[in-house]
Amino acid sequence: MLSDDIQERLEKKIEDRLVQKDREKKTEKDIFNKNKVISEVLDKSTIMTLSGMINDGTLSYVNGAVGSGKESKIYWGVDPSCNDLAIKIYLVTTSNFKKRMHYLIGDHRFTRMKKGTRNMVALWTRKEFDILNQCLKSGIPCVKPITVNKNVVVLEFVGKDGVPSPTLVEAEVDYDDYENAVKIISDLYRRAKIVHADLSEYNILKTDKGLVVFDFGSAVDIRHPNAKEFLERDIRNITKFFVKRGLTVENPIDVFERLIK
Repeated sequence: MLSDDIQERLEKKIEDRLVQKDREKKTEKDIFNKNKVISEVLDKSTIMTLSGMINDGTLSYVNGAVGSGKESKIYWGVDPSCNDLAIKIYLVTTSNFKKRMHYLIGDHRFTRMKKGTRNMVALWTRKEFDILNQCLKSGIPCVKPITVNKNVVVLEFVGKDGVPSPTLVEAEVDYDDYENAVKIISDLYRRAKIVHADLSEYNILKTDKGLVVFDFGSAVDIRHPNAKEFLERDIRNITKFFVKRGLTVENPIDVFERLIK
């Protein structure tokens, strides 16, 4: 356990480093709100992880939150070269990870996992980083992973000036988008040997260069015992979204059967 004095000095150090860069360019509300974030996301270990990333030159400073989910929050960060970054911090106290065992069974990374939510979250974070690299090598249009440490994974920022590109649910879509979404599912399965397992209109970005998929925390290898079940669900989710948008699309059962042949 860290003493209160050491904890206070760590928090002060991070706050100083986060604020000192670009102070004149940003309003007070744009600067990382330490007190709010610490109460909701950052524990002592996460504070030290971010401090290490600042010290090793991965990060220069961190702006506000740009997204959140059941298990994580995403912040807009900036590196020393002024490149935007997405900093995904998994919440180490969330109870939702206890509901994720059906994604972990059959995954070799978790066969010798030490007990405790913190260890599970660290492995879950590493798993997402590894799978993103696997997808990137297979030519999948996904966010680029940069580094990972404990419950923090640093990613490329897909967007501009701290504003993420819109997700499918936020964008106008057409049949080409549907075909591209199905192609991503197909390429994940056939080329990367991965099933996203949580794919929806909320974790596919629409950019000028095409669709970009993210949020691979639940992804599994196609050898996972539930892989086909997850694949079928991904296809069904995407189909349901485009049908709601008024498009006539392929029967999800036909898409599924075609992909697994």
